[in-house]
Order: sequence, then C-alpha cells, then structure tokens
Amino acid sequence: MRLLAVLLLFSLSAFAAGPLHRSIPEKPYPNSRFATVDSIRIHYRTWNDSLAGAKGKVLLIHGFVGSTFCWRNNSDSLAAAGYRVVAVDLPGWGYSGRDPNLNQSQSNRARILWELLDQIDGGDTSKWHIIGHSMGGGTAEAVALTRPGRTRSLVIVAGMVFLSNNNVNITVVGLVNHPVYKKLLLSYAENNYLTFNNIRRQLKGTYGFLPDTATTMGYLEPLLVEGTAGTVVNLIGNSREICDLDAKNLSGMPVLLIWGKKDRTIRLSTGKTLKRYLPSVELEVIPHVRHMPMETEPALFNRMVTEFLGRNRN
Repeated sequence: MRLLAVLLLFSLSAFAAGPLHRSIPEKPYPNSRFATVDSIRIHYRTWNDSLAGAKGKVLLIHGFVGSTFCWRNNSDSLAAAGYRVVAVDLPGWGYSGRDPNLNQSQSNRARILWELLDQIDGGDTSKWHIIGHSMGGGTAEAVALTRPGRTRSLVIVAGMVFLSNNNVNITVVGLVNHPVYKKLLLSYAENNYLTFNNIRRQLKGTYGFLPDTATTMGYLEPLLVEGTAGTVVNLIGNSREICDLDAKNLSGMPVLLIWGKKDRTIRLSTGKTLKRYLPSVELEVIPHVRHMPMETEPALFNRMVTEFLGRNRN
C-alpha cells in the first residue's frame, strides 16, 4: 500500500503542462533492437551480441520513468569486461510499446522479459545475470524467482524489493479504476505532464545535485511518447500478480544489493529488511549517494558489479 501510494504521488507531482505526442523512432539508438511479446513491441539494446567466448549474459532493467538511458555509464563497462549485455525498456516505458490494459505487476513483467530473452537466446540455454534498479529491482527479483534455473545471479540496485509479492491493495486499485477518477487522472496526466524543469527537479532529488541539460533530455524524450500517461495510471490500477513469489527462494542464488546510504526514494532500510529475511545476500552501501549509484558513482558501481559477476560465473 505504502509503495503504491509513493508511486502515485511521485508520478502526479511530476506532471506539468505539455501533452504527450511523440511517436517511437524506428532506430532510437545505433544498437537498438525490437521484438514483439504479447503484441507489444519491446525495445532493447545490445552490446557484444555476437561476441565469441563471452564471460556471460547480463540483462539491465530500468526503474520508474526510466529507460535504457539509465545504464549509459555502465553498459560499455560491462561489455568491456567481456559480457554480452542487453538493456531493455519495460513495456509502457522508454521506446517500448504502450498498452493501457497491460498487467504491470512484477510477475507479469518477469514473464514478458523471459519471453523476450527466449527470443534473443534462440536455442542458447546458458544462464543470465539479472540487474535491476528501483522499480526494476523488484522486476529483476521476480525475473530471478520465476526462472531460477536460467538465472546465474541477481543484482538489485536501490530496488523496490519484496519478501512476498502480495502487493496489490484492493482499495487503491478500485479507486484508480473508478471511471470518473481514472478519466480525471488520465486527463490531468495528458494535459499537465512532464516538462524539462520538472524532470530536472525530480532528478535532482534522486541524484543529490542538479543534472545537466543532456541528462534531463535523455530522461524526458522517451516520456513524451504517446500513451505514457496511461502507463503511469495503469501501473497502480492494473498490477495484480499472476503468480506467488517469495524471496526465500533466492537462498541458493548469488544476490547482491547495492544502495546509496542517503537514498530518500527507496531507503536503505528496505535493503536491510531483505538482508535480514535472506542473510545470504550481499549488501554494499555507498556513502553520500542517493537513489542512482549507477549514474552518480559509476566507477565504483561498475567495479562492484564486475567483481560480483566475476565471482559468480559458474
């Protein structure tokens, strides 16, 4: 209930004047790829996709209002370390397709991502290292729990982790799906949405400093794709889990949590709670960092991740 309310308040507080109208470009980045899952066109990017003898395969999953852009300081480092890397835009975000009726639960996102990875893999059954940030950290956890036999390791960065995934509150869902209230939310979102100044202000809160123009635009441009407002509303109104998941089933898997000590978005106490529930997980805390350690301390973050992956290649 509390996490869902935070998402709703965060999304509404970010709205400002400017309708959403942009279409999805055919080639957002030079290494962009598209695949279709459940009639939704999923955008992802690849590094070292034809590398022979790669050390392993890494999937990067962004957080709320994010996209593959969030991993710009990390993907090249992982590729240089010898890994095949895939960064994905979750359905409804980035340059992936929008479906206002899509179930946005963590377990359903996990199902969609595994179907995407099955397409990417072809007949390759080797395991994946799964890395997720914030909302995408919960998705990454669900991905690992859904197919532990295909998961080599899990890294959660300041994540919306769960002990069990019974996160749907009927009262909140019913309110958001009420025809009058939902219409009001969508109208408000579409006509008073994200602007440069508001995105920059939100990023300042998660970074701890004011981002530059290029960074702000990197976040803003995918959010201007038509249908993003529906994703924001649907995130709360349609997120019933499709299967039961419990974090205790991660006990046999290498798991690393990375958190900023000064994170005000998803506080360090969330990671410590999972650590108490599952003592086998590793917890790395970065001092003086807020919610985006992979962006604000990339050198340290990349070293932590590559060392962890290196210890867990087999």
